[in-house]
Parts: sequence; structure tokens; C-alpha cells
Amino acid sequence: MAKNVLVLKHFESPKESGTYFRLVCLTGTSKGEAYILSGNRIVIGRGDKVDIKLNDTKASREHAEVTKVGSGWVATDLGSQNGIMVNDKKVTQAPLNEGDKLIVGQTVFKFAKVEVSAKAKVAKEDSEAPTGSGAGKKTLVPLILMAAVFIYMLMDDEKPTGETSGKSKKQTSSSYQDVSGEYLAQLKKRQANEDKAVKAKLNIIYQRGLREFREGNYFRAIAEFNLALIISPGDAYAEYHLRKTKERLDKTIEEFTIRAQRDEGALKFKSSIVSYCSIVRLLYTVPDDPRYKNAEKQIKDIEVRMGMEPDETNCLKKSRSD
Repeated sequence: MAKNVLVLKHFESPKESGTYFRLVCLTGTSKGEAYILSGNRIVIGRGDKVDIKLNDTKASREHAEVTKVGSGWVATDLGSQNGIMVNDKKVTQAPLNEGDKLIVGQTVFKFAKVEVSAKAKVAKEDSEAPTGSGAGKKTLVPLILMAAVFIYMLMDDEKPTGETSGKSKKQTSSSYQDVSGEYLAQLKKRQANEDKAVKAKLNIIYQRGLREFREGNYFRAIAEFNLALIISPGDAYAEYHLRKTKERLDKTIEEFTIRAQRDEGALKFKSSIVSYCSIVRLLYTVPDDPRYKNAEKQIKDIEVRMGMEPDETNCLKKSRSD
């Protein structure tokens, strides 16, 4: 781990007083760890030379960086295959505000600001190393307690023991039940509110994914359903639509391939190029896909047969202008 970050648990704070910014890991094997940003440039990825190393197969070796710009911080994609997202939106670069979610591969971070006051620091040091009068006060505590117990016993002798102790026990038990019951009610209410917020966010993501699916933007739909699974691992609805989207993508590519081969065999070269271009546009975000490479090769072969200039066909011109 490089010295550009200080690794703590999410409930811990730096020892020195001041204002700090940190990335808290919310998912994966590093869940619960907080990375205090102490350098001006923090690199995140799977590689051994990064500042925040991820155990994430969807992350690149040097996936993203978080850099200090003025008094703020900016997240930047370093040309990774799967990109980065800030607050459910895929970005190349974006400023980070307190509470923002940064997604790198399948790992989710929360960007947060931490204030450590000098007063809190002094209090902590006093509690860890008492000296002088502080030590004297601690020594007096057992003596005061013993005196109080002695006085209580003398006073208690004048009262009926059975009835008084019974009432005391009942009152104590009742107060404990009241407090614990109220605490449990608050916990349940908080959990219900959190579940409600997660469901609302998932519903928005579902709708975006289904819209992209209907419009034939299958890779965008896949990204949305993958995001839903990051927020709620094992979500049945997201897993179902992710599977259906991949099936529809494969079927669509297969249909374009059959059409292109049929037109090429019938010497309808222009129609064949149109079908191959449709495959290229569907897969241009994954150029290593064998179907993408085959479509590009077939287009070049047809250009030669038609006497066209090399690379005269630009399948992505329309997509990129959009």
C-alpha cells in the first residue's frame, strides 16, 4: 500500500487534528475499510503499484484515480475497460462531493469528509495516559463508592428488606425493558427507511435498464442491471433481466450475421455491409469480442471486392455523433 493513503476502519479517525477526506469501501473483501486521502493523487485498481488495491475481477490494473484539485477532489477514469460511475452515472471525469458514491469495477466507495478537532484529541490522550491530579481522582473513585455503599446499607437496615428490594428490582427491570424496547423500535424504523430508500433507487435503475433494452442499447441495459446487482447482490429481478438482455444481444447479432452472409452470397454487398455495421455498432464497446472482429474483417473483404478505398466504410460515424 502506497503512502498516499492511510488505511483505517470506517469508525476510526486520524490521530492528528484537522480536516480529512476519505473513501469508505462499502462492498467486497475490503468492506468497512476507510482510505484517508493523504496524497494529491490516489490510483485505484488491481495492480501491485496502486494506492488502493482491489480484489475485483471487473477492475483494471490501473482503473481510476482521485486527484486533489484546489480544495476539492476529482475522480477520473484511466481508460479502463468497464469505466467508473459516480452516483449511478457513468462518467469519464467528475468532481466528488461529500456523500457521493464512486463505483470502480464492482467495488463501491463512499466519499466523505472527516473533521478531527484538537479538543477531541486532547480528551483521548488524557483518557489513555492520566497523570497528576487526574490519577488522584481515579484513586479516590473506589473510596467514594465504598463509602456510598456503606451509607446505603445503614439506611437500608431501617426499611423492610423484602418489599423494598422487590420494588427496586421491578423498577429497574421495567426501566431496562422500556429503554431496550424503544431502542429496538428505532432500529426497526431505521432499517425500514433504509430498505425503502434502496428499493426506490433499485426501481429507478430497473426503469433505466428496461428503457435501454427496449431501445436496443443492450450494453447500456447490461450496465444498469449490473449496477442493481452491486447495490443489491443476488437481486432476482436484476439477474433475470440481465440474463434476458444478454440472450437478446446474442440473438440479434446472430440474425444480423445470417442476413449479412445471405446478402453477400447474393452479391448484395451494400446490404451485407449494413448488416455487418449493425454488429459493429452493437459491440464497439467490446472490440475484443470475436464477433466484432469478424464483422470488421468481412467489411474490409467486401470493400476490396467492390473496389472501394480501404476503411471507406465508417460504421461508427453515426453512433459517435449521437
